Amino acid sequence: MSAAPLLRLIDDGPRAPAANMAIDEALLRRPGPAVLRLYGWRPHAVSLGYFQPLAAFADLPPGTEIVRRSTGGGAIWHADELTFALTADAALLPRELDASYALVHDALALALADVGVPVVRVPDGASCGARPTSPWCFEHPGRHDLVDGSRRKLVGSAQRRIRGPARVLHHGSIVLHRPARTPFVAAVADHVDADAAAPALRTAVAARLARAVGAVAACDALTAAELAAAAGLAAARFSAASFLAAR
Repeated sequence: MSAAPLLRLIDDGPRAPAANMAIDEALLRRPGPAVLRLYGWRPHAVSLGYFQPLAAFADLPPGTEIVRRSTGGGAIWHADELTFALTADAALLPRELDASYALVHDALALALADVGVPVVRVPDGASCGARPTSPWCFEHPGRHDLVDGSRRKLVGSAQRRIRGPARVLHHGSIVLHRPARTPFVAAVADHVDADAAAPALRTAVAARLARAVGAVAACDALTAAELAAAAGLAAARFSAASFLAAR
């Protein structure tokens, strides 16, 4: 019997927007064991989907930090949330996109239930897709999103796959407290004391996702090589005005 694959668990804390996107990209492109990175945003920021035009967000408050993701979908106002990023060899997740979303989101639904937050996965309806019609990711739930009893979206995510090596990045947001700028979202705080539940939620997310992909989680930290690769990506891509304004 072969041993279960390793899932490196990196509880990374808050980082700057460009650094967060660069680390996700660096981990996607560097072969090795699967990684689950849990993190936050400092300062709070808006991430745009890869295909979204910057001009559509000209009405954001002055000084708002904006970064463009390498994944599609709608914009997210990253404030009081738990952000997760799973990077792994593509073979660890189902090849079919719907099945891989269902696997990840079902694990997250169980993790939320573990801390007293009831959500359900939307089984039907149109997927938001890489090029959504609404500017905000959380405004209209799509297929496989996690929603509360009022069908408000509490978890949204996006996935990217690359070849050579065949790798996958699946990252997304679990809203802890509802941002004032996106009042249509659901939040953990609607059900429980979100600040008190946050540590247990992090533990539950790691345990449930590890179980879902058949891996064994082990606490770890980003390596010097990974941080160096991310710094290069942040400078050349995610901090670059040309990349932000590319659409």
